[in-house]
Amino acid sequence: MKLGHLAVILFAEVAACSGKVALRYRPRRDAVHHYVLTMRYSRDDAPIVASVPRTGQVWTISYTQFGRFTDRRGAGSQVSLQIDSAPDLSSMNGATILAFLDGQGQLQRTEPDTFPGLTHDMVLRLRAIAAAVAPWFPQEPVEPGDGWTVTIPAPLEVLEMSGQDSSQLQLHATLNALQESTSDRIADVGINGQLPTVETRARTSLGALPARLSGTMIGRYSFSLPRGVMTFEEMSVRLTLVTDAPMVGRDTVLSRLVTQTTIRLQ
Repeated sequence: MKLGHLAVILFAEVAACSGKVALRYRPRRDAVHHYVLTMRYSRDDAPIVASVPRTGQVWTISYTQFGRFTDRRGAGSQVSLQIDSAPDLSSMNGATILAFLDGQGQLQRTEPDTFPGLTHDMVLRLRAIAAAVAPWFPQEPVEPGDGWTVTIPAPLEVLEMSGQDSSQLQLHATLNALQESTSDRIADVGINGQLPTVETRARTSLGALPARLSGTMIGRYSFSLPRGVMTFEEMSVRLTLVTDAPMVGRDTVLSRLVTQTTIRLQ
């Protein structure tokens, strides 16, 4: 039996007598997929944080995902991602990162650890693209309407505003629908959650002030089960940075940040 045929059978697993589907991550070895990522960024800052009250930017990154290895028993898989074009971040062009995932599509790690020639911000972006590969499926079979908890790396925006290099978030995922066609089966999954409050310090014209960062993360993605590939993903992150420093007053908003990220399979 060919691996592709075996994969289709594996993806179609149904828990007996329940109608629930066991969602599994089995990317096809040697498969090549092209994506375009678009990120829209807007930020509002208090006068003591920035002289320009509102800033905004749009980034577009094209990249290719290559299937490298998939264990037939479902133990895990490996994919690589190569940046093809990043007009506003040209140093990223040609950069490649490996992502290792388990059978449920939980991201285990990325390699390499260092990327000579890339800034810290670019490395974080590259790792965020690798994390977007993961569908974070549950261990137990599910049906539309069922939910589960996912633990994911904190988005780039949270790391930048909190001053952290890495952090994990717990969000709620819901299987919205299983869309069937003659040639495909798409899992439509919603993601949402309240980001835990992070204590940090904010740079202002009055010096570094104690602050707390909070926010929400809402989105959805579509994943092709027989092809083992993400077909669409969108995520919105809203963050608010607040200080209680006596010199400025209680619950003073220092910054508000909104990002909208869309990833489309070409």
